[in-house]
Amino acid sequence: MILAASAHLPVAPLKSIDALHEVRAATEHWAHTFNAGDPSAIAALYEDDAVLWGTVAPSLLQHRQAIHAYFARACVPGALPRVQIEQQHVRVVGGAGELALNAGSYLFHVIEQGRERPLPARFSMVWRKTVAGWRLIDHHSSARPAG
Repeated sequence: MILAASAHLPVAPLKSIDALHEVRAATEHWAHTFNAGDPSAIAALYEDDAVLWGTVAPSLLQHRQAIHAYFARACVPGALPRVQIEQQHVRVVGGAGELALNAGSYLFHVIEQGRERPLPARFSMVWRKTVAGWRLIDHHSSARPAG
């Protein structure tokens, strides 16, 4: 009976399962690249027409050039912030599994006046599969309220 009931449950295609793992890895790679502090390498993870609501950005950043400038301001030698991914929830969308949504949380460690302080934040990322791999097309990051 269990077999008969389970035969009607939807099963994710193997391609989607692979994409889930790939997007989780791409998000971890984003964090690793951010922690290295190279604005050009970080910006290369975004498509040319990507948008970013940065955690401390006063406005929506459009296109890779603006995203590069944002990370160039954030990646200050001697006060380089670090990030650690805490939680990810990936969903693959699109008929061919070429788009993926990832919502989760991360913890930034920022340096202010020579002292490190934690900055809990949340994110949503939209990834697009390209010939070069998964690239960000939309990224929202905001401070996580206490509570």
